Amino acid sequence: MTIKDLLNLAINASKGKDNFGKGAIGFNGHGFVFRDLYSNTSYINSLGSSKVFAAGTFHKFTSKNFKLFENLNEIIIHDIDSDLILAGSIKTLVPTLIFGGYELLFDVWVFFSGTNGTLFPIRFYFGQTGTSIAGWHLNDKNIPMEIKNVINSSPFNFSDVERDDFLESLELAIGKVPVSDFWGVYSHDLGNTLMCLENGRPFIKELGRFERISRAEIKIKNFLGHYFRTPSGDLFTVRLLPERGIYVVDFTINQKVLSHYDLVFGNAKQILENIQIFQQEGYG
Repeated sequence: MTIKDLLNLAINASKGKDNFGKGAIGFNGHGFVFRDLYSNTSYINSLGSSKVFAAGTFHKFTSKNFKLFENLNEIIIHDIDSDLILAGSIKTLVPTLIFGGYELLFDVWVFFSGTNGTLFPIRFYFGQTGTSIAGWHLNDKNIPMEIKNVINSSPFNFSDVERDDFLESLELAIGKVPVSDFWGVYSHDLGNTLMCLENGRPFIKELGRFERISRAEIKIKNFLGHYFRTPSGDLFTVRLLPERGIYVVDFTINQKVLSHYDLVFGNAKQILENIQIFQQEGYG
């Protein structure tokens, strides 16, 4: 996508002309174009960006709202469920998006067009503190020159009112987009958590820790990316997740509706044992 195309999509979205197929959505004079951060596009990167403010649903909580919940854990669970639905809409806008990683569920690059002609890029991600916005100062040397030549502001320049307007418009714009099922393993210091959307419904499951076994990791390389069939004809593949040391036997290939029962996680040794259990007929 050229810079000109990007600008046109963002400006048109701000005028109410959404284009879900190209990742462009808008609300109340604000336009957003979502792109895969790892698309190898010359003007897209994450270098030098830093968190500006929280996003998603959590930013709406006030001291009064906190009283509705008995403890912080309830608030976090409520927020994650809402943000997983939001992430499902982002998956629709960015079909190539891969979920999961260390203290990361998703990370996308977004180009913004504001009501007063404001233009700048942001990162929209789910990390250690939930769904958040990251950005660059206008003079940041890490911004690719192609983008630097067209932007005129930064999320760091927002007033409190402008920030709230931006977040509300972003959330309501995303809310117009149909959700797509997805799954990812969010790794953290205490273990690993499966986070997904199954038939449009949030699902979260603690997976625990996975011990790394070097000898098994060498052996499993011969199986990665290959396709297997069980004697009953079910197709599955074996993959290494973004957080190294975690592998998955994936039966979700070509399935329209995700089910976490079709995903088997483990370290290299456990997955090799599972391949034998599933009695593969061969791979190609």
